[in-house]
Amino acid sequence: MIELARLGKIDLILTKSISRFSRNTIDTLSILQELRTYNTEVFFEKENISSFDPKIEFVISVLASMAEEEARNISENVKWSVRKKFKKGDFYLHTKNLLGYKRDKNGEVYIDETEADIVRDIFKMYLDGIGSTTIARILTERGIKTIRGNTKWGTTGVIGILKNEKYAGAAMLQKTVNLDYKTSISSTNRNHLPKYYIENSHEGIISIQTYNEVQDKMNIKTPNQKKAIEKSLYSNHLTKYQGLCTCGQCGKYYRHKVNHSNLPYQRTILVCISNDSKKTCDNKSIFTHAFDRMIISQTDLLLKHKNDVLKTLETAFFKDEAFIALNEIKSATEAKITALDEKLSALDVTNDEFNKLVAKELNEQIDELRVKLALINNELIVDYNFDLKMRNFKKLLIELKDLNGNYDDFDFKRLYSNVVINSRTNIIFNLNFRTIKHDKVLKEHLILPTSTTFIIRKTTIETFHKISI
Repeated sequence: MIELARLGKIDLILTKSISRFSRNTIDTLSILQELRTYNTEVFFEKENISSFDPKIEFVISVLASMAEEEARNISENVKWSVRKKFKKGDFYLHTKNLLGYKRDKNGEVYIDETEADIVRDIFKMYLDGIGSTTIARILTERGIKTIRGNTKWGTTGVIGILKNEKYAGAAMLQKTVNLDYKTSISSTNRNHLPKYYIENSHEGIISIQTYNEVQDKMNIKTPNQKKAIEKSLYSNHLTKYQGLCTCGQCGKYYRHKVNHSNLPYQRTILVCISNDSKKTCDNKSIFTHAFDRMIISQTDLLLKHKNDVLKTLETAFFKDEAFIALNEIKSATEAKITALDEKLSALDVTNDEFNKLVAKELNEQIDELRVKLALINNELIVDYNFDLKMRNFKKLLIELKDLNGNYDDFDFKRLYSNVVINSRTNIIFNLNFRTIKHDKVLKEHLILPTSTTFIIRKTTIETFHKISI
């Protein structure tokens, strides 16, 4: 909405209250000041105040501070209430993400023996010396579904079950905490607040003795293995590669994978997920260090030829087939509305019942077309707003330039909508600019071709890559 105001598309914003607008006083004032420069008014209905009022900053600072403090107090009161219940051992067992536990129609927890046997098998296999990776493969081969209904098991899911004390009839409470009341983001409780361990909180699927034996066996693992286990439990596995690369042959994502972990020749690679358990796609894996060199090389080349890229972006944007088609639909819709308005104006509905019925029908058609036109205009403003996209893209280029080639913490998904790996020697970087709603790549908009050379098993590989805009 602020972006639209910058473009002069919004004159007035109606807000229920200051607390709905922002819970932070500084944010409220800075946003209102910015909106005033665009001649956009904000009216707060509950407080009956306009942002154009000369006294608004004083009033807003007082009221916003009160709203912020009220929100903080409510948050602290809720947290205090929850912790009091935890101290008493009073908690709600969420069975949705627990294999083997269900709730009956009265809300009572009971053990689903079919799923419970799977849990027991997992613990037994681990104590028998079978590793978590092998257990995951066995469960997948047996066709057993995960708690989320997936047919493929991963090491993370197996370790999550083995480390979950709830399967032994106990509960560790307050494993995660929300450190900022203004957000809904939870993080692992690493000694931020006390945890509460409740024994015999519910019926266990396995004995506490079995659970403790598994934990003891996990604890005698090597430091690298312990680190991997901790990462699997506390990390959400978001990497800079997740959701970035797609396979040009089968269309599925490439994922980050560690080969030969904990060995001297350990390597991290990007692999098509079609080849996770069994090779079903002809596309090959790529070393992450080689891919990193490619994306850095392509980005540096983009910055070097920034002005040429911006000109080509403009050409490509206005030649986009979806953009052209949408404008054609808009023009056709406007023409239909004009034609119907003319028919409506020509009708004499004074004493003619038939003409009144015709007029009613015409009005309904006009209303439908106006709704359609509004949706089209909204799509053009949001998805095909060239000025807004160009302004944001230029800001991104400035941000990249300021990094001076140090892209370690930069999220490349902001720059590239995706990277298509057609093969180990052919990669396309799709620039995150146009809203392309079809898979066709316009060859005339492939720019900045370059190549990267790397070695695999003493064989030199040259990958050719370029940018699609």
